[in-house]
Amino acid sequence: MTETNREEGPDPAARARPLGVPRIPEGPWRLEYPFRSRYLEFPEGLTHYLDEGRGEALVLLHGNPSWSFMYRKVVAGLRDSRRLLAYDQPGMGLSSRTLSPLRLKDRIAHLEAFLERLLPEGPLTLAAHDWGGPIALGWALRHPERVKSLVLMNTGTALPEGARLPWRLRLFTAFPFWGRLLAEKLDLFAGGLRSRATLRPLSPRVREGFRAPYARPLHRQGVADFISDIPLSAGHPSRETLRAIDRGLGKLRDKPCLLIWGLKDFVFTPEFLYRLKKRLPRSQVLALPEAGHWLLEDEPDLIVSSLRDFLSRSA
Repeated sequence: MTETNREEGPDPAARARPLGVPRIPEGPWRLEYPFRSRYLEFPEGLTHYLDEGRGEALVLLHGNPSWSFMYRKVVAGLRDSRRLLAYDQPGMGLSSRTLSPLRLKDRIAHLEAFLERLLPEGPLTLAAHDWGGPIALGWALRHPERVKSLVLMNTGTALPEGARLPWRLRLFTAFPFWGRLLAEKLDLFAGGLRSRATLRPLSPRVREGFRAPYARPLHRQGVADFISDIPLSAGHPSRETLRAIDRGLGKLRDKPCLLIWGLKDFVFTPEFLYRLKKRLPRSQVLALPEAGHWLLEDEPDLIVSSLRDFLSRSA
């Protein structure tokens, strides 16, 4: 594996671009993301990541269809006291697009390889949102001795009893061919979330920041791949991986954990929060009644200050 660094500056993508990384449209959104981009090479391709600040490590994992852009205010707000590592999932954000879909076990293995390269030893905190949650928890169950604390945001490891996926999500999963067409070719999945994932309307600059890596159909392949890995059927390749993570949560029950939840999320509803709280009974809860799925856009200042307090108490 090799590391590729790009020079710092207000518009780093205007310089040499590593092979295989999508060329994304430039614009004012770059002012929201003024960080140094780095790359590591893995079998899946080049992984883009941020490595900011010094101190104890906080590793940030995003879900679908976001990227490390969603953590920009966490990185800016905590890098004075922490080392922040935020990477783009393979096939997502500024990382290389993959040749074939990845399963949950592949994403856990990729996180394992990523941390072996950058943080081979020592304690760390994992913060994860959406499908980043099962990936982070899968790694934590393999390496519980290294987990100092956990931060979980609007995520889950199983459907709560009696719950169903919202019809908008079922639209993409019920018929895989048409679901991929809608998500990849027509941008209805990512585009829809940019309109519905927050209570506060996104500014044009922030909206474009979330859209930039997925502006072309070819670049949305990873979005469709993530959707296809939702293990709804009994024979789905990722079903047993997710069930094993859910069964193993008890092994993490004594870890300091903060559950931060946007209560107006139409996907990960409060029932998912209640279920995780029951499985991780010592966890603290920050419930945000005026936040949706992209809670970091609705309540960034409160979340950053709460993270700072939680990490200080867990020190």
